[in-house]
Amino acid sequence: MGNIKEFALLHLFFCITFLVSGLTVNLLQLILYILLSRVNRKLFRTLNYYLIYTIYAQLLFLADWWSAAKLNIYSAPDVLKGMGEEHAIILMNHHYELDWLYGWMVGDSARLLGNARVYVKKMLKYVPIIGWAWGFSDVAFLERNWEKDKDNLAYKINQLLDYPSPVWILLFPEGTRFSQEKFAASQKFAAARGLPELQHHLIPRTKGFSFTVSQLDPTRISTVYDVTLVAGSENSAPPTLTSAIRGKETVANMYIRKFDLKDIPKDEEGSSAWLMKLFQEKDALKDSYSKTGCFSELSGMPKYKAVQQKRRICSLLICIGLNLIVNCGILALVWTGSIYTRIAVLVFFVFAWLAMDRLVNITKISKSSAYGKTSPEQTKKNE
Repeated sequence: MGNIKEFALLHLFFCITFLVSGLTVNLLQLILYILLSRVNRKLFRTLNYYLIYTIYAQLLFLADWWSAAKLNIYSAPDVLKGMGEEHAIILMNHHYELDWLYGWMVGDSARLLGNARVYVKKMLKYVPIIGWAWGFSDVAFLERNWEKDKDNLAYKINQLLDYPSPVWILLFPEGTRFSQEKFAASQKFAAARGLPELQHHLIPRTKGFSFTVSQLDPTRISTVYDVTLVAGSENSAPPTLTSAIRGKETVANMYIRKFDLKDIPKDEEGSSAWLMKLFQEKDALKDSYSKTGCFSELSGMPKYKAVQQKRRICSLLICIGLNLIVNCGILALVWTGSIYTRIAVLVFFVFAWLAMDRLVNITKISKSSAYGKTSPEQTKKNE
C-alpha cells in the first residue's frame, strides 16, 4: 500500500480535484458574498463555514487518512473536554512544515475547523483557493507595517468575535517559521535587548499579541490556549507536506495549557512580559521532551497521559466524493471529447502538476520568508 501512495499520478489527481473544487468554492463564496453578506451576514458566515471546510478537508485528509499521522495530546482532561465550546486564542510555536496541519487536526476534532482563523502576510490574500477563501472569511492580512496593521487587526478581531459559532484565532508569536539562521538572529536580538535567550524558540514578537489582548472583550472571549508542539520524533517520517502526500506516517506531540484572558495584563508592557514568560515555559517543555521523551520530566509542568487524536470521517468522505466527481468528469471529457479537448486537458494536467510542486515548495522551511533574519537594530525599526 505504501508504494501505491507514492504513485505520482494519484498525487496529480488529488491536486486536480483540489484546484477544480477549490476554485468552485471561491466562485460560490463570491456569489454568496454579493447576495448575502450585507443582507444576512449570519447566514453568509454559516454557509461559508462549510465552503471553507470543503477546502480544508482535502488537506486534512492527507494527514488523517492518507498518511495516518499520529498526534498525541498531553493536557488536563477538563481542558480537552471543553475545547471547541467557545471563542479562543491559540498560541503555538512555528517550527515545522506541518505545524498548521497538526493544528487543523485539533480544530477538526473540536468541530470548528471551518471557523479557524489566523494572522497571515498580505501577499497570501492573492493566492487562488486558500488566499481567496480567506479573503471572504475575515482573516487578518498583515503588511508587517504596524501603523497600517493595527487598525486592520482591531476591525478583524471585532468581526470574528461576532461569529454565530465558536472561532479560534491562531497566532504564531515567533512571527515566522523557525530556522537556524533566524534562531541565531533571535539570540543576538535577545542579547541586545537583555531578554532571556531561548534554546528552542525564536524570541516572540510581542506587539501583535499585546494589541490583540488589549482589543479583546472578556465578555465575548475568555480563553487562551497555549500549544507546544514537538514533531518528527520516534519513528516518524519528516514532518513535511511531501511526507503527507507520499503517505508517510508522521508523529507529533502537543502539550496544551488553558489560560483565562482576565489573568493576562491588558497593558503592552504587562502582556509582553506575560508572553515572554510563556515562551520560557514553552522552551522548557520542548527541551524536556527533546531530552527525555516527556514534556514534564525536566520542565516541572504537570504530567498528563497522552490522548491520541481521533480522526473524523468527514474529510475522508469529502475527499472521496470530490475526487470521484472531478476526475471521472475529466476522464469522460478525454474519452468523448475532440482532439482539442484532449489537448486542453493535457495542458491542465501540466498546470496542475506545476501547481502541486509550487504548493509543496512554499511550505518548505528553506523557502520561508526572510522575516526574522534581520539584525536587532533592524528588527527594532520594524517594530
